[in-house]
Amino acid sequence: MRTLSFITLFVSLFGCAQGRVDVLDHDGNVVGYCSADFNFHWYGAQDSVNYILYLCAKENIDKAFRISDESILADDYTIPEAPEGRMWSKKLAKKQFSKDLISEEKLGYILASVEFQYWAKLQEAKDDLSRSAITKEEYEKLVEKANSEFEGV
Repeated sequence: MRTLSFITLFVSLFGCAQGRVDVLDHDGNVVGYCSADFNFHWYGAQDSVNYILYLCAKENIDKAFRISDESILADDYTIPEAPEGRMWSKKLAKKQFSKDLISEEKLGYILASVEFQYWAKLQEAKDDLSRSAITKEEYEKLVEKANSEFEGV
């Protein structure tokens, strides 16, 4: 029992969250799902999960599917403008949060958005490389740029 309590405490301290919403056809049959899993977010982990589930759910609804839990659509997932015309990054979002300029909820949304964009850029660069649309050197520069934008360095 003591070990289980320690493990539960350890996991909760590291801000792990996950979620899933089933995608349904017009007859109510499960045809897919949206899932998200964020680990080691000190703050806003569940908000990050909800943001990604929302994006996926919205995309599927736009394709005429339904989702199993429409409550994910009820929240306002608007991301505030980054200060001084800058782009959001992990570093900037955490700095704004530490100064109480954004809520934990908005921090979660911003971190999920920044990470989503990061992975999309990496996938696009990988696809371009595999199609020989870019060279290995161009690919590495795109990856470096995506990393820099993601981290905010």
